[in-house]
Amino acid sequence: MFEKGAQVYGYEIIESIGSGGLCEIYKARSSDGSFVTLKFPSLAMVGDPATYERFLRESKIGKQLVHPSIPHAISIFENCEAPCLVLEYIEGKSLRTILQEQAPLPLEKSLDIIAQLLEALTYIHNNGVYHRDLKPENVIIDPRGKVHIIDFNLALLQGARRVTWRNLSDVMGTPDYISPEQIQGKRGDARSDLYALGIISYEMFTGAVPFQGDNPAIIMNQHLTANPPLPHLSKPGIPPHIEDIVMKSIRKNPKERYQSAQAFLDDLKNYQDLDVSQFPRKQEKVAGVITNRQIWILSGLIALGFIVIIGIIILIALITHH
Repeated sequence: MFEKGAQVYGYEIIESIGSGGLCEIYKARSSDGSFVTLKFPSLAMVGDPATYERFLRESKIGKQLVHPSIPHAISIFENCEAPCLVLEYIEGKSLRTILQEQAPLPLEKSLDIIAQLLEALTYIHNNGVYHRDLKPENVIIDPRGKVHIIDFNLALLQGARRVTWRNLSDVMGTPDYISPEQIQGKRGDARSDLYALGIISYEMFTGAVPFQGDNPAIIMNQHLTANPPLPHLSKPGIPPHIEDIVMKSIRKNPKERYQSAQAFLDDLKNYQDLDVSQFPRKQEKVAGVITNRQIWILSGLIALGFIVIIGIIILIALITHH
């Protein structure tokens, strides 16, 4: 969209740092020499009123939240050809990059990252904001080891009306980390963020997410129907109480998860003294959702149906020709 060195609203483009279906993100330099992040809605989405509504909402959230772990919104250029949100620039590595380099992470490092995320989420949720797309790509660790949560594009502001994108489904989020209730089309809340953090925690401790598959549909179906393997099965040595905390955070029923980031954090800080009898142990099963095996069977039947139809068409063509 913009080349290096381009001047946009008084900022000099340094480099592209993100590109996707919803937005284009650049590192830029301001006139005083400091760095900022410039965020533009994707050209393909600018014509969608809901996209613009979310763009404005992200700006409002960025100005409302004042916390060292959340990039502050500096300014917004709206009602113009290239709407732009100017954000505080965070120098550092994404948690995704760190996981690719080091996973599974050492216990103490994982606990520190989780605790910092929970402190930030406590503040965010207390201010009526729910991120709803928490994942390693949206977590930045700066050179001092401080954790930052970025990209509030899908965030819900308490009391705001529901908006959906043209040509996109109501299921918004990332398949590996999305909560069951979001998959089912519900708006999500604080417990949805805690579910995502539980999945991230599981990945930090074991080196892999609990649900995997060949396509997003299979992964999301597992969030609804499959019981995650216990972390210690792939990474022996995880303290049992830590495992209990992680497994509680990724219960399918939101009522059985932590009800607040603060409760999650309290248990994490005092994990050695927890009464494990208070943790849910029974495996969950959600009725009315097809299993992975049924997905494959259904896919096979559909493919077989197409083959039969094509065969009939060829047979009719041959008969007609003769």
